[in-house]
Amino acid sequence: MAAIDTPIAGGKVELLCQGASVALSTVTSAAGAWQIDTTGQSLPCAVKITGGSLSTGQSYHSAVLAFDNINITPLTDLMVASASGKLPAVWWSGNGPSDLSGLTPAALEKALVALRTGLGLDALKSLDPLTAQFTPVAKDKLHDILQAFRLALSQTGIDYSGLLSSAASGSFVVPESFRISLANNYSTIVNGPSTDIPGPGGNYTLTLNVTASGMSMAPISIANVPKPSSQAEFCGWVNDPASNVSLSQVNSGGAGSITINSCSFSGNVGQVSATMTITSPISMTVPYSVTYTYN
Repeated sequence: MAAIDTPIAGGKVELLCQGASVALSTVTSAAGAWQIDTTGQSLPCAVKITGGSLSTGQSYHSAVLAFDNINITPLTDLMVASASGKLPAVWWSGNGPSDLSGLTPAALEKALVALRTGLGLDALKSLDPLTAQFTPVAKDKLHDILQAFRLALSQTGIDYSGLLSSAASGSFVVPESFRISLANNYSTIVNGPSTDIPGPGGNYTLTLNVTASGMSMAPISIANVPKPSSQAEFCGWVNDPASNVSLSQVNSGGAGSITINSCSFSGNVGQVSATMTITSPISMTVPYSVTYTYN
């Protein structure tokens, strides 16, 4: 199957196997399905998809260790980057990778662990994006993960190519803002909008100290709120537009959009670092931070 979250329709799939000099090819169906006759081919194999419903110049990659179901998605692209130590577009150069010996079960298992750890999404713990049977429709687990992934890219403004570079570096460090957005999006897709957000009736007074481009603003106080029980809960509230303590609410009436770069919580204090993007009257970015103190 080939999909972003929606099917990659009419895409050209190329498959190059160990020892072959020419890649086999086919075109995906409207549902993103593809199939190639691998008679006489030797494992492992590399896969690439371009064209069709993809944006001009966009490509995704995958790897084959068994002639069975193989997916091509942004997640498999990240796994290829991790396993090969190269940007997938560099790895597949010309007619295909010159050496496929690095596509071993150990290398791809390590790449899967890196993906699961980097994205921090519980739903990935029991799923292998390379081989999972899936249909790119709502309520399919892999589809829902891919949809949450696409939304997180859009919401955080994080460049997908940057994630690929991080995966290829061997560390795959993913910005906390992306992890939070991914988890929240997946939860919303699967369970519907969250109602587990803070409101009146708590026993704490929350003081927010905001700094924008090095300049401190007047503190904001919110009475009778609950204190989050964990960093995950705090960062979820901060990232949820429906929460009365979200960063979008703190910036209500502000002149730009906010992207969260990091989020932490310990004891009674939460720290959020963000970037405000202003487009009018001039385009600029402003470093933005908020300290949340519960008393």
